[in-house]
Amino acid sequence: MINLTQLPILIRREFWEHRWAFIYAPLIIAGLVLVLLIMGMFFAMEIDNTRLFTESAMREFAANSTSDKHTLMRIPLLGLVVNFTGIMQIVLFFYLVGALYDERKDRSILFWKSLPVSDTTTIASKLATAGIAVPLVYMLTAAALQLIFLLVGSGYALAAEVPLWSTIWAPAGLPELWASVLVAIPVQMLWALPLFGWFLLVSAFAPRLPWMIALAIPGLIGLFQNYFSLLDRFKLADHNLWIIFIQRFGEGVLPMSFSFDGDINDEVILSGVLDAFSLGNNLARLGRLDLWLGVLVGLALLYAAIRIRARATDS
Repeated sequence: MINLTQLPILIRREFWEHRWAFIYAPLIIAGLVLVLLIMGMFFAMEIDNTRLFTESAMREFAANSTSDKHTLMRIPLLGLVVNFTGIMQIVLFFYLVGALYDERKDRSILFWKSLPVSDTTTIASKLATAGIAVPLVYMLTAAALQLIFLLVGSGYALAAEVPLWSTIWAPAGLPELWASVLVAIPVQMLWALPLFGWFLLVSAFAPRLPWMIALAIPGLIGLFQNYFSLLDRFKLADHNLWIIFIQRFGEGVLPMSFSFDGDINDEVILSGVLDAFSLGNNLARLGRLDLWLGVLVGLALLYAAIRIRARATDS
């Protein structure tokens, strides 16, 4: 059973051991984005030192309809979030494939097993760290950047003498956007549970190079599926494991990933982004059968990881 009273300190332990990936990395990303923002502002002032074009553009923006301003404001705000999610996914991949492998490699598993913490609680803490705690830290950092972005926009709005609320803050819809992100985090964890379970399982048994094994096994299975399908029907396999693996990684709940349906044009992209990042879309994912089938697969993989760690020593 999972000991809920032990989970907070175990999650803190994960942050202590991976502070560069979990805390400093999002701060570095935020710093780089701020540097680019400041450079862009200085460049704009250099080529438009009279602020003629800048203020005209702001007045034109303020003259748009409410829905158009909402769309145009939401795109850069979501773009700031996406800057974090790509790095975060890479961080989580290497964290999970090393979570149980590293403790065997450095023999610290002997110490951790001497403590009154069950294998189930230990693995649950690593899952909660990857699925909830780390995304929350990255998204909070992105939220701080969004506020800075709006403050900069407010400065331009004041210079152009247009109303701040109706031009900048109301179209941004930060409460709705942040609520959507908060809902997306646990939904994304459920969606990614088979991947998380697989990475932890590989981390529990891999003798070395767990990241390679985690990618190679589904890749090779998918390759052989296509090979035998081509021999049998002269077409690629309908349910290729590698394709399912990639789709599960890439088609999560936004702002964790992007996927649009239909023809790709400006109108489809803009409406697709707004729909994908809506609170309703994130909640609607909970009604999909493939999500819950993946949860069952993920739970089975996690159970296997728990059983393997229960028998593990430092070998």
